Formats: sequence, structure tokens, C-alpha cells
Amino acid sequence: MSWSPPSGRDCVCWLELKRLTQPQTWSFCRVRKILALRLFDDEGKRWQKSAKDLQLEILCISQFTLYHRLKGNKPDFSAAMKGDDAQKLYTHFLNRLKQSYDSSKIKDGKFGANMQVHIENDGPVTINLESPDRKQPDDCVDK
Repeated sequence: MSWSPPSGRDCVCWLELKRLTQPQTWSFCRVRKILALRLFDDEGKRWQKSAKDLQLEILCISQFTLYHRLKGNKPDFSAAMKGDDAQKLYTHFLNRLKQSYDSSKIKDGKFGANMQVHIENDGPVTINLESPDRKQPDDCVDK
């Protein structure tokens, strides 16, 4: 997989899916939050603009190994969503993201493939968004 953002700026979303995730709630909340997160500077002020504000490309990568725990010195992925279910949810998420934003700016890798992804992290920020499994979609609205 090879991807270079046209503007030199971008967002990369590493998606981790756990077993008990509720598909509709999860994708609705994650799409809203990813598009609204103000991670970028504007005129010297931090945290002013979102990827959507700046019309940046968003690269989405399914990465089940992020949902792990250590058992001794070995990773355990038993809490990760199983492949078929994860692929359906990942596809659902991508479709919702494309409906909510410029679909030409949404990029993704190949689900379940071994990929070499080369990214350059511009800044000290990585945001982890936990799944709001028990919430309804209305609870995910940014206030």
C-alpha cells in the first residue's frame, strides 16, 4: 500500500474493534468524533481546526492488534472482534465516513492484509477514542 496526502497534511485513523462493540452506535459516534476533533493549529492557536475544516485526507486502517492485553510476555487478542464481524463493521464505518465527508478524501488499506504503512507523525498527539457501547447515538453528539 502506498499513500501520500496531496497537501502534505493528513489524518490517520487506526481502527481497533473489540468483541462486544455495537455496530451502529460505534460507527456513528466514531465518524462524528473523527470529523469534529480539533487537532490542528490555526493562526498560531492550538486545537482550532479539524481534518474536515481543513479538507484533509483521512487514511483509515483496521488494526485488530491494537485491541490486546498482555498475558505474561505474550499478546492476547481474544478481546478483539473476530474477522468476519470486524470486516463488516469496518466497511460500515468507511461507508458512514464517506457519507459524512468528501468520499474522495477517505482512503483505506486492505482489510486483514499485511501492510507496510509509512507515516510521519507531525506533533506529539495521538488520540484514543474508546467505544461508547452503552450509549445511544444521540449521546454521541458533540456539545
